Amino acid sequence: MLCILWFEWAPENTPKVMEVWNKFKYPEEVKLINRYLIIGRHISVAIFDAPNEEAILKVTHPFCEFGVPHISPVLPLEEALEIMEKM
Repeated sequence: MLCILWFEWAPENTPKVMEVWNKFKYPEEVKLINRYLIIGRHISVAIFDAPNEEAILKVTHPFCEFGVPHISPVLPLEEALEIMEKM
């Protein structure tokens, strides 16, 4: 399942978040597409492919005490449009 994760943290947690990011390794079963920092917003974004909910928890759990991980399944726009046209 292709997912987008945006993680928002309070500015005072930046040093802690940086420490976790520096040590964090994506689980073997998760294929990372890319990571981004929204400059000036204390928000990071990751796009990845995860096989199941357990894998998603492995990605989000290490950061939960420092902010709020928001996650949603996604589809490429063209693929979504094709599906919606058939509905």
